[in-house]
Amino acid sequence: MMQSAEATDRMLSGLLRQWGGALVRLQVDLPRQPTLDGGILCPACKMIHGRCHEAVYPLLYLAQRTGEPQYLTAAKKLFRWGENMLCPDGSLRNDAKSDWRGVTVFGAIALHDALYFHGSLLSVAEKTEWESRLSRMGEWLYENLRPGRLQAYLNYYAANACAMALLGAYFGRDGYRALARELAEFCFAHTSESNLLFGEGHPLDLRTAKGCLAVDAGGYNPEETLPCLSRYARAMDDPSALERCRTLWRAQLLWMLPDGAWDNSAGSRAFKWTWWGSRTSDGCQDALFSLGKDDPVFAEAALRNAGLYERCTRDGLLYGGPDYFRRGEKPCVHHTFCHAKALAGSLNGGFSDFGRVPLPVEDPPAITRFRELDLLRVGTGGWLAEISGYDYQPFPGAHASGGAVCLLFHRKTGPLIACGAADYRIREPLNQQLPSDPASHLCACPRIEAAVDAVRYAQHYDPNAVIGASEDAGGVTVRAEAFLCDERGERMPGPGACLLEYVFRRDSLTVRGRVRGEIAERARYLLPLIGDAVRPEVLRGDMPSAPRPFFNLNPGFAGTEYSIRPDRDGIFALRITV
Repeated sequence: MMQSAEATDRMLSGLLRQWGGALVRLQVDLPRQPTLDGGILCPACKMIHGRCHEAVYPLLYLAQRTGEPQYLTAAKKLFRWGENMLCPDGSLRNDAKSDWRGVTVFGAIALHDALYFHGSLLSVAEKTEWESRLSRMGEWLYENLRPGRLQAYLNYYAANACAMALLGAYFGRDGYRALARELAEFCFAHTSESNLLFGEGHPLDLRTAKGCLAVDAGGYNPEETLPCLSRYARAMDDPSALERCRTLWRAQLLWMLPDGAWDNSAGSRAFKWTWWGSRTSDGCQDALFSLGKDDPVFAEAALRNAGLYERCTRDGLLYGGPDYFRRGEKPCVHHTFCHAKALAGSLNGGFSDFGRVPLPVEDPPAITRFRELDLLRVGTGGWLAEISGYDYQPFPGAHASGGAVCLLFHRKTGPLIACGAADYRIREPLNQQLPSDPASHLCACPRIEAAVDAVRYAQHYDPNAVIGASEDAGGVTVRAEAFLCDERGERMPGPGACLLEYVFRRDSLTVRGRVRGEIAERARYLLPLIGDAVRPEVLRGDMPSAPRPFFNLNPGFAGTEYSIRPDRDGIFALRITV
């Protein structure tokens, strides 16, 4: 089956037009209030996000493509509103109440693209003003956004490699281009043994007790860092850098699920995970469609991910997960104005016809171990599952560990388990949402749990769990030895050791577990399953209470939580059949 360039263009331009229309509708019209006039209101956060001015690029794209004046007017008003985030030194604040200015790099790239591709829509005076602001931003980035001067995650250095390459060409500044090369080499040096970029944590080169790294495998890596490095390589016309990007992208595609989702269940910044990517990053389409002109698997990945955008878009806005709309959660406009830039970049870059092909994850090895994440991936009989022993914890409850199943996907049902942060916490108050119904906003990770002296202990908090797997003719068996721990990873007093075994067969998963008999009465195996396609069959132990509905913003699914009580010997077993 072929995907024509015209069909791809039609799909992305139609989606971008939906988004652009919503951005225009949400734009503030208060001429006498310059701190508000021209900003874009967020339905979820009930505020104006400081980075919304980056939408000048997709709005100008729509203005040029459609000829409709509303988009040009909106872009000009948005540029003017951006002055509210501008500092005297040329940098930009992240938000009105945030002093983080590394985001200047994203504003600079967006403003460059608006001028480079669509500057002809502006008057001479307007273009001069826009270029003046861009020049000031570029000087700040050149002086500040580099290792040793501004502490940032790796994605910022990759973005500045891209920005310096683009601005160096636009303004004819060789020093910018030299810095771009240095930054790109710095980023490429942060490549793990599995060809995954690391550095989405502090310090960038940290190694945990298990030797794990800060890898945001399905979040910032495919949605920001790699796209920026790919754009850097194209802007510098550097075939060697482009080939290195191609190698990294091939490894990255192992983290795209069959429905186009980016799997970030074990990512270092999983607290910002959405099913299609990450809350405030830009997206993969521009980079992957460009690479897809030579290899269809990249275009296939870009198209599937864009299809997920479509399925999560309602009333012109990109919702933060598949079940947000159904649950009554509002869409954060940050998702839309950021990802609109990647769609505009793809449309300006153009498309090629390509034959539809499977993704790498659709024919996985039976067992894969990612040592930099202490993660076991199982691919057998239609199952794709991940069992986590990841011990990188930037804050308590940041990630599922302890031999927990943090992802369970079957080709017949789609996702059945998807866990971002072990405990949902607001780490970035201006970039995360609060649930509209806190009572049903439950942990999305399966786990053994018990309370002792009013303290909650659970196996998915254990950073020292030992996991292993074996394969036989019937499928794959995974065993995990863990300990019940509190959210900080501290072991519970007394008999907290537990054992979990997962047996994967063609269309079934059997889970067996054991805790010490002394706490069997208090222990429960909590199993949140997405949707209503399957329910567990209890083989040993029982369900002492009725299942209850759950929803989790991270990555945005609703379903049912089942509670299984071990028997008197501390043993439980259940089977999931599809």
